[in-house]
Amino acid sequence: MQRHARWAVLLVGVVAGCKSETEAPAPLGKEYYPVATGTYRTFAAEDVIWDDNVATTTRYQLRERVEETFTDAAGLLSYRIIRSRREKAAEEWADDSVFVLTPTSQSLQLLRGNRRTVELVFPVREGKRWNPYAYAALDTVGRQYQNVGKSFQAGEKEYTETITTLDDVENNLYYLTQRKQVYARNEGPVFRETKRFIYCDGSTTGQGCQVGTGYILAGREHRETLLESGKL
Repeated sequence: MQRHARWAVLLVGVVAGCKSETEAPAPLGKEYYPVATGTYRTFAAEDVIWDDNVATTTRYQLRERVEETFTDAAGLLSYRIIRSRREKAAEEWADDSVFVLTPTSQSLQLLRGNRRTVELVFPVREGKRWNPYAYAALDTVGRQYQNVGKSFQAGEKEYTETITTLDDVENNLYYLTQRKQVYARNEGPVFRETKRFIYCDGSTTGQGCQVGTGYILAGREHRETLLESGKL
């Protein structure tokens, strides 16, 4: 009997050992925004300006290239990103601005100008919420994960595994404010969209428009859809 018991203990130990060797740790979510020096992403960009319910659309291209790495003031590895713009695919790129990405074990931070935001938090989990403007005391807008692991159609390409971040939406009779970003696994950002509308408020500015009809007195939409990515 004791001999059988010893064999049972050994067998449990072997099974447990095999399980620990074969099970990979759950991914944190960093694979949804890979960053490496010398890589780039090109986006089709679209701006829509609204004035008295009339839309004017401008289309162009944006490119984000990872220029170099450096250690920031907090001792963290950071990536300097150069953003360029061109009106048409046949034109040369013109550098537009610079921003910094800092990935940590808990988050991905973006520094643009003098404003730092928390773009992603780890681990990624459906419904998880955080304050993207935690470093700016005046901003309290929340952000959360949605559609974790779901597919998403961005332009002509479908990505099988993505995550979506959605900022708190202000949507009422008079205003709409919405910001949405989609990231594909092992690809990074594939879609960004921002909407800010001021609807008809019953004033004479709207030429007699009716409140609640969706008439846009003023507003702006901005979209970016990934066209390609690679190494320079």
